[in-house]
Amino acid sequence: MPKDGELPVGDQGVTRKIGNPYKVAGVWYHPKEDPYYDEVGYASWYGPDFHGKLTANGEQYNMNSLTAAHKTLPLPTFVKVTNLENGRSIVLRVNDRGPFVKSRIIDVSRRGAQLLGFDRQGVTKVRVQALDENGKVVKRRHDTTTYVENTVDGSHYIQVGAYSQRENANVQLSRLKRSGHTARVDRMESNGRNLWRVRLGPFKEKAQAEQKLDRVVADGFYEARIFSENAR
Repeated sequence: MPKDGELPVGDQGVTRKIGNPYKVAGVWYHPKEDPYYDEVGYASWYGPDFHGKLTANGEQYNMNSLTAAHKTLPLPTFVKVTNLENGRSIVLRVNDRGPFVKSRIIDVSRRGAQLLGFDRQGVTKVRVQALDENGKVVKRRHDTTTYVENTVDGSHYIQVGAYSQRENANVQLSRLKRSGHTARVDRMESNGRNLWRVRLGPFKEKAQAEQKLDRVVADGFYEARIFSENAR
């Protein structure tokens, strides 16, 4: 069984396979190689009811490892999953089939949902991109799409929390420092009252903030979010 909190690598003792067409609840699915896979839809997660059972490619499911289920990608395939509601991104290893619910494109492990920040709400909007053997997203040669969020000038921050009491913000600041993260507390006014924000940054590029966010979340700060402020 894959270890807790880890991204399973290698073949895990099973043969990589695309798989034959199959039918679930009257709907046919056709697995295929798709190195340019890039789709936006909804993610859900699965946990205790499947923990320890065999996945579609014969591995043992561990809800605390970084794996996922997809309807048609080869098993295994590594994918980058980005939670479009908070900007968090992680890499997961697809080793199972599902979810067989309309509009949902991926089912992640419980640990994956925790790191992506939607384990409590259950479902979130995501972007799923297939990765090559080097862990990189492969773009089609004619794909010249650019994303405004990465090209707008400004500053990007990671906010770990906002508190009505300065003392509570200081406690969170100390926790971050013990984990090796440099942060600060700043004050803002909201609806006539003071809030004390615990933040890391600024980061000039959003990609830098996303990389740092992955490390912050991995250290247990699951409520961390990216906030972007455009230059004026």
